[in-house]
Amino acid sequence: MLRLEFPNETHREMYEWMMVEWKATETTPTSPWRLFVWESYDDFLNEIIKDLTNNQRGVNSTLFFLVHNDTLLWAIQIRHHINHPNLKETGGHIGYWIRPSERKKWYAKKMLQLWLIEAQKLWLNKILISCEPENTASEKVILANGWIYNKIVKTDHGVYKTFWITL
Repeated sequence: MLRLEFPNETHREMYEWMMVEWKATETTPTSPWRLFVWESYDDFLNEIIKDLTNNQRGVNSTLFFLVHNDTLLWAIQIRHHINHPNLKETGGHIGYWIRPSERKKWYAKKMLQLWLIEAQKLWLNKILISCEPENTASEKVILANGWIYNKIVKTDHGVYKTFWITL
């Protein structure tokens, strides 16, 4: 059964294996970058707990793991609002990542469905998501969940396709 779980001590070993896989296949942190920038699992847990209510950038967030049996498949981050210059246009409410060995299995579609339930708990009613134009796999997942194409946005950080959904 697929489920979203807030990271806790029971995920330590799974997280460490996921990071070994990531380091073997990718070179730079991606979204949600919170997964990739810590020296230890303890540092990671401390920071995501702070992010719930006291994010240094002023945008609180909740990070979940997508778990199937005893495997971490994905991580998805819910930003509680997008009242920030970078998030209003391109960053949106969501950042997500799938471990390389689990890509192209349509877990993302289910994860976004589960995420929408969590978004409703935060009283979000209109939600922005974006992807790079060449990321057709992510765009297919977004559209399969009922998001509506908005526009292409060019920034100093790149070009993004943006999509909205109303709950």
